[in-house]
Amino acid sequence: MTMKCVNHQRSFEFICYQCNCLMCSKCIFKHSKDHPDHSNKMEDIDDIRNSLSTLKLDDIIDTTTKTNNHINNDISSNSNDSTIDNNYIKDYQQQRMIKQHFEQLHQYLIIEEHKLQRDIINEKHTITNQIDNNIMNLKYLINMINIFNKLNNINNSDDNNDSGNGNNNITTLYSTTTIMESITTSSSLQSFINHNNQTLFHEHNYKYNNYFNIEELIQQHSSDSSSLLLDIIHKYNYQFNESTTNKE
Repeated sequence: MTMKCVNHQRSFEFICYQCNCLMCSKCIFKHSKDHPDHSNKMEDIDDIRNSLSTLKLDDIIDTTTKTNNHINNDISSNSNDSTIDNNYIKDYQQQRMIKQHFEQLHQYLIIEEHKLQRDIINEKHTITNQIDNNIMNLKYLINMINIFNKLNNINNSDDNNDSGNGNNNITTLYSTTTIMESITTSSSLQSFINHNNQTLFHEHNYKYNNYFNIEELIQQHSSDSSSLLLDIIHKYNYQFNESTTNKE
């Protein structure tokens, strides 16, 4: 994808989140005139860079930390067995009535149990999908910040570290169950990210974190931070809008 306006041969400097289009400094005037309702949906690269330079990850609202307890609290089972003194049962008719009563009660409990299990399973699937989607968006944002830091020589971490850590059962580290446990034990969003910075959020772990190859993108855009950031935001906004549309 070229990062220059084909009409004016200028670099893109603006993005409209409403229609997800990139614009140069000339295009934006026509776009504002044609779509006045988009005025509060447009942003220029300088404002984006300024926001990223002061961004604190703890300001991101994390809504997934409640989910594990919510599932556990939904499981309930009520069983009320009556104790009958056999000394009062004298004939076959009474025995049959009591038997029929408990058969009906047992059948009722089975039906209620299935209802509860079905609701819990459905809710668990919904919560799992929400967690996966939130983690995906968080990976995108962290990768974006990593690229911004790398371009500004803020990130001085060892780039030669291998993403592998010798764990033969590495798939377990990316399971939803493991992620939920990590969320529950983390005191903040930042601690959750720090705890998983060698797995979920490792910038070189392209097998499980394949949103963008940082080194490849920097080379592709010739280290032009403005062009690179707009390209990444454009891709993220496209995917975010697409996932939102699918949910609706």
